[in-house]
Amino acid sequence: MSDRNPIADHHWYSVFSKEYKTQVIENSIRRAFHDSLGAGEDYTDTKWPPYSSPPIIRTFSLANFFRLYDLPFKRAAPLLFQNLRTKEWGIDEGKYATQLDGRLTPVSGLGFSGSLFFFTTDGDYLVKSVGRRFEYTFLYTQCIESYCDHIIENPNSLLCRMTDVLFCFDRHLGGVLGISPSHYVVMHNLLRGMDEEHGWVKWDLKPQQFFEPMRDLIPDAVQTAEAKSGLADAMKDDRIVLTRRQKSELYALLEIDTRFLETVETIDYSLLLGRYPVSKGGKPPKPENWVTGVTSADGEYVYRMCIVDFLWNVNQLQAKITRTAGKMLPEQTVTTQPARYRREFLAMVEEYIDVPEADTGGSS
Repeated sequence: MSDRNPIADHHWYSVFSKEYKTQVIENSIRRAFHDSLGAGEDYTDTKWPPYSSPPIIRTFSLANFFRLYDLPFKRAAPLLFQNLRTKEWGIDEGKYATQLDGRLTPVSGLGFSGSLFFFTTDGDYLVKSVGRRFEYTFLYTQCIESYCDHIIENPNSLLCRMTDVLFCFDRHLGGVLGISPSHYVVMHNLLRGMDEEHGWVKWDLKPQQFFEPMRDLIPDAVQTAEAKSGLADAMKDDRIVLTRRQKSELYALLEIDTRFLETVETIDYSLLLGRYPVSKGGKPPKPENWVTGVTSADGEYVYRMCIVDFLWNVNQLQAKITRTAGKMLPEQTVTTQPARYRREFLAMVEEYIDVPEADTGGSS
């Protein structure tokens, strides 16, 4: 695909087409990554601090108001995220910039959230829109700095790796009409290279005992196979086969991460788990970790996992309204408290782990 102006490639009647919308949004996201970051750059505008979250300041300009999709995105806390990428995760800035400045591939069938998704050129990163007000409000007012501090203190954290956040606080017509998101999160793609033909399987795991509106109220007739893949899963007869040492190390990481999520009062997060056969994909690099892969206790599979979707803060307005309304329905994820959700989440993971009887607790 070329870098031509998307507007020049479409007739006027295509403005509201899905193809036009996707291409213009893609170009506006890529534009935010055209300029390199550096400690020597001039960040004198106090409204957009380089090491902390931007204040939510709604702005208005006539030039930007009539925009539908082509938004002037800024990078939130750009140097803070750069520190995470380079110092904590060892990401090469040149390669990272090339991926985000290159063509983005739109993705469909990732669930009922209504979000837009794009994969970067090599598939290493996923760009996801954050359209719900209570989520992006939490992101800027409580999450970004706390999240970065947590990663720095816990470099082996299983929280999904957020590598950038894009925002636009300008009032614009696309936002008024609800057709153009103003906020995006860039995340490491844990399941990069996933190939079902080679035996890859993925699960999005949440505690199953809660009533889930997005799962239980949607008739089976409208739940396509693609859409169902975005709902909370159950492993059924499958199990995560680990040594005692692997289980202990995994549970220790999950306890630290979920304690942090309880502290910032979030719920409804899930465990994203991917698995592939060693015979098809080979063993992961050493030393093994949950991002690059951990070999199962029986040597048959490799697992990757991380915690995703942790932007539902119980103190935000929409969450409160949902919790109140939910009291008229069976017990739901969104009506529980962070401490209880954490307990149920950890219990769920424990239930899905099997340790071979022959394992005596030695090294993995």
